[in-house]
Amino acid sequence: MLHLTGINHKKTPVSIREKIAFSETEVSGFINSIRGKGIISNLVLLSTCNRTEVYYTTGESCGRKKAKYIIDEILIFKKLEAGISDFFYSYSDTDAVDHLFRVSSGLDSLVLGENQILGQIKDAYSRSVGNECTDAILNKLFHKAFEIGKRVRNETGINKGASSIGYAAVELALKIFSSLERHSVLLIGLGETGMLVLRSLKQRGSSSVYITNRTYEKAVRAADEYGAQAVPFTQLFDYIAKSDIVITSTSSSSPLVTERDIREILIKRKNRYLFMIDLSVPRDIEEDVGRLENVFLYNIDSLQEVVEHNYNKRKGEIKKAEGIIRDAVPDMEKWFHTLHLTPTIRRLKERVDIIGNKRLKCYKRQVSDKEYERLEELSISIKRNIFNLIIKNLKEYSCNGKQHEFINVVNKLFELY
Repeated sequence: MLHLTGINHKKTPVSIREKIAFSETEVSGFINSIRGKGIISNLVLLSTCNRTEVYYTTGESCGRKKAKYIIDEILIFKKLEAGISDFFYSYSDTDAVDHLFRVSSGLDSLVLGENQILGQIKDAYSRSVGNECTDAILNKLFHKAFEIGKRVRNETGINKGASSIGYAAVELALKIFSSLERHSVLLIGLGETGMLVLRSLKQRGSSSVYITNRTYEKAVRAADEYGAQAVPFTQLFDYIAKSDIVITSTSSSSPLVTERDIREILIKRKNRYLFMIDLSVPRDIEEDVGRLENVFLYNIDSLQEVVEHNYNKRKGEIKKAEGIIRDAVPDMEKWFHTLHLTPTIRRLKERVDIIGNKRLKCYKRQVSDKEYERLEELSISIKRNIFNLIIKNLKEYSCNGKQHEFINVVNKLFELY
């Protein structure tokens, strides 16, 4: 059985998502913690700024119990109160397949059709493969999700033009300032989202861009490529004071900028307006900063107006994407059902081989070597024909494993338990 338990931006505010977000090191720690308890052995944990989802398999149909177990384990690992569990959703089997295909296609993203999510899913899957905690179901599921995500982007216009959180952040800045040419911008963090912000800033005519990163050399390389100015991370607050717009996108587990920091910076700025856009989850800027006079603080959930505009431009492509997914989900459902047949087919083959070989051995000393070879060939042919006939009819009458009663009949007839 395939299951999914998680949260996303549609049902959960950033104030909750940031508490449940996992860093790369935490992902491995959580996976090993779960596996060490022996309840669930195979799982993939996907954690981005907009979602934290656990895909996992079980040997039996006990979705609710396992979902509660996963939620409880997340809350224990993150040291959170039980009330947060109300934000989680859970799906099983084809519903979980449909959901992951929508995620990989960018249909479930904050920014419709975003490209980043496909890479993030691949990274999450690779981490689980590296921890040796994927099985045949998860392997099949995620490789199919990569295929569907690629097909949707190739066969529809869902991601044409700008389709990233970085672009949405720059569009938000343009709603605040009609032009970016005369306003200085400080970009904090040069991960994938930060680089998308930088690229969008330059495309939209921003001429005064400071960039800072914990690894200064990375900031220098990016500055050289995009005509920006790299500044040491130790001078972060000096350049916040110099900038009209501050955009943050880091993987810090705690706020980089506090209310006290900005209060002191506002004195240096002589209370000039300061616009701050925090794209990080967990957030880089304390929420209380937004309560200061002359400071306008936006977080990733503040991009809704830009996102809706993006959605309206591309909503015609949604039906095409959904059609691709709708065709792909039944194929996965059929494959799931064939898994019910696998143990029976394996045991049946073993039983037929045992019976045939046992009878064949009775003639070992009664015939010549050449005659015995002919008997072996005949035995193999008979076993193959009988086995193939049974399997053919088993697949047909059980609808490829969907009708379990026919599988049970074969198990009883041949004593395969």
